[in-house]
Amino acid sequence: MGLIRLYMLISPMTVSRALRSGVSVASQTQRRIRTMAEKSGYQVNGSFGRPRRAPAVARQPIEVVIGTAIGDGNLYHACLMVAIERALSQHSCDCLIRTCDNDFNRFLMLCDAMRRTKPKDLLIIGYFPADRMQSLLNLAPHPILVDQTGNAALTGPYEYIGFDNVDAARLVVRHLLDIGRRRILLIKGPADHHFSRDIERGYREVFQWREKGVDEKWIMATDFTAEGAQQAVAAALATGVSFDAVFTNDEMALGVLRALHTAGIAVPQQVAVAGCDGLPVGLHTIPSLTTVEMDYQRLGQMTVEHLLAREQNSTSTCRIQLMPTLVVRESTGSDGTLSVQRGALSVRKKTDDGLPADLSTIASATVKARRAKAG
Repeated sequence: MGLIRLYMLISPMTVSRALRSGVSVASQTQRRIRTMAEKSGYQVNGSFGRPRRAPAVARQPIEVVIGTAIGDGNLYHACLMVAIERALSQHSCDCLIRTCDNDFNRFLMLCDAMRRTKPKDLLIIGYFPADRMQSLLNLAPHPILVDQTGNAALTGPYEYIGFDNVDAARLVVRHLLDIGRRRILLIKGPADHHFSRDIERGYREVFQWREKGVDEKWIMATDFTAEGAQQAVAAALATGVSFDAVFTNDEMALGVLRALHTAGIAVPQQVAVAGCDGLPVGLHTIPSLTTVEMDYQRLGQMTVEHLLAREQNSTSTCRIQLMPTLVVRESTGSDGTLSVQRGALSVRKKTDDGLPADLSTIASATVKARRAKAG
């Protein structure tokens, strides 16, 4: 009945257009119509309204390849993929999602599929060994690597857009040292993974700046799973490795907390724990998890906007990194509120002659360490 009353005031064609995506209707009118449609229990009818004219040249779906060579995916990739799909939908773009684990036969199937579709626009998320990543670059021109910086050994043009994981590690390690922790256990993934390399670099840099030594026993590699991290902490305790803090990613932090609980070690009184990724699960652990937040929505929007914009400038090559946000919670003993201003997001562009040219700053970030008040 609500839509019938609305028809009496607005033309049926305007109502039809307002209920579609990618159609020009005044924003106020569209909000009014959609609000009424939602309240009225509106159901989409395939025959409703005039059929939309097909574009002269149909846009090829944007392909997204997710590497799950380390485990069968994770919460981080799920958050990132949702953000990218939403950003694509806002631009009325379809996407085709493919996944591939460490099985070589499945990787060959992925390559065969890409030969068939010949993707014009490709986003690569997750981990692939260097030789397989090179194969993907050979099959698709100028892909965008999302939240990874690639590898110096890779040949062929590619771009990357992601988070500054090195600075994320710096933020956490500085925080842990500032609260008096001195023996910080770093639990990372496989040594050749870009995230592992980045956080170890940031970890070592802070210790070097503070003129403090790093015991190599404090750096442990596992498989990015909670189970792997739980086993790493248990092994460290069993072999007598002395530590008073642990830094890892959020998903592995779940295993760290369980291992410490099983061993009767209090967090944060005896060992502080900090993660990285800002996954929602960190709010619900006991104690709540100190972490480094990553703005997945912003990353998804920037990736899609750049992908679409480069159609107008196909020669540009960008390296974009978003600054992280430190969020201090109970797992490192929070009891107040602290805010720290960070620098701006910088973007660099390679010109046709190969020389880097600074682009204007396109965003700024504030690192906020929000401490939950006790009681």
